Amino acid sequence: MQLQTYFELINRIKDYLRKDSSVVTQRLNIPPPDVIIIGNRTFWRNFKNIADILRRDPKHMIMIIAKELGTAMIIDEEGKVVIFGKKDAASIKNALNYYIKLYVTCPVCGSLDTKLVKERKITFLVCEACGARSPVG
Repeated sequence: MQLQTYFELINRIKDYLRKDSSVVTQRLNIPPPDVIIIGNRTFWRNFKNIADILRRDPKHMIMIIAKELGTAMIIDEEGKVVIFGKKDAASIKNALNYYIKLYVTCPVCGSLDTKLVKERKITFLVCEACGARSPVG
C-alpha cells in the first residue's frame, strides 16, 4: 500500500465532491421592474411576481425597498405597488438589487435558495443549500 501525501488526498476529496455534489446552484430569473410613471406616482406592476420568485413576504420587501428609495410605498389588492413620487426603473432596480444582496443571497456560498427565519427579535437568513445561518437587518 502506497502512502499518499496530504495534498493528493485533499485533491481527491475535492474531485469527489465536485462529481457527487447534491447542491446545485442555480440563478433565479428575476425580471426587471415593470415601472410606469403617472403624474406624481410610480406604479411597479410586476412587484408581486418578483416577490414570489424570491420567496419573500411582499410587506417585508416594501419596507426595505421604500427605506432604500426614501419614499412611501403601498401594495394594492392586485399585487402592484404604488410608489409616492417619481422613481425611474434604474433606481428601483438598484433598490431591488440591494434587497437581494442583503436579504436573499447567502453570504457564505452565494446561493439564492434561502429563507428568512425570525427568532425572538433577530431575523436570520437561513441558506437551504449550505445550511448557514446569518443575522440580517
